[in-house]
Amino acid sequence: MAKRIELKDSGVIFDPEQHTYQLNGAYLSGITDLLQRQLFPNEYANIPKAILQQAAAYGTSVHQSCEDFDANWYNDGTQEVQDYIQLCQEHSLTHEASEYTVTDFTNYASNIDKVYRISSNTFDLADLKTYSMMTPEKLEKARWQLSIYAYLFELQNKDAKVRQLYILHIRNKHKKDGLFDHISQLILVKRIPSEICKELLDTDLRGEQFQSPYSIPNNILEQEAHIRELMETKARVDEELGQIKSKILSEMESRNVKSWLGDTIKFTRKLPSTRTSFNLSLFKADHPDMDYEPYMNTTQVSSSLTIAV
Repeated sequence: MAKRIELKDSGVIFDPEQHTYQLNGAYLSGITDLLQRQLFPNEYANIPKAILQQAAAYGTSVHQSCEDFDANWYNDGTQEVQDYIQLCQEHSLTHEASEYTVTDFTNYASNIDKVYRISSNTFDLADLKTYSMMTPEKLEKARWQLSIYAYLFELQNKDAKVRQLYILHIRNKHKKDGLFDHISQLILVKRIPSEICKELLDTDLRGEQFQSPYSIPNNILEQEAHIRELMETKARVDEELGQIKSKILSEMESRNVKSWLGDTIKFTRKLPSTRTSFNLSLFKADHPDMDYEPYMNTTQVSSSLTIAV
């Protein structure tokens, strides 16, 4: 059994009012600021300051209420805390730490909203968000944020492993129409490799602009609308063609005809048949000691592209 890991204290002094991090008398850069200057410079463009302040105040209150529950089992009765408790129960989340500070011990530091223990040496990391809408850009920023946290977390706790990253999206605000904007969901986030996160930190430290490997080049981005239009057209054509083929097949079956030859097109009806395939996984399970490699054929598969809308 792996030795139980207790999380290491970073030694960083965090000032919540000024939102600053200090280590050995030196100020460290926060990850949120890093992401804004490197990858998301226009995140808050054209949003009135009053709106940002209201959103920040609401987010802080929800964070504090959930933290009070984890620390003291205090339930303030709000819908947000009820939803947080339910999400923890549904996903078997065992709280280990809130606002856990991680650092590279020289330049960067930040607080992880939630750390949940999975085993003696394995943990999940979560970020609590109170957005009214989880846009693709917000989701991508959270992915970078949590991935950097995971990199720093494992750097700080040498034998610890991060299993999963996710967003706890919780919100319950009164809307102008009298209804509530109620959101309660856990969103799994795919981790960005640590070497890419380290490169982002190193690039920022050099004062250079980081080029994200996940950013779509402008010449491709300019074709996005056209690609979407083509895919939608293809979907309509495939649906219409499928309906036509179904009617033709039905007609050929009723006439017991195997083929028709037109001026420019040929219709061929395939008769019903059965297909037999070899169940390799079942064979391996039934014959675990047998060497089946001499009977395996290996072929090269060309690269391909999948586009989803």
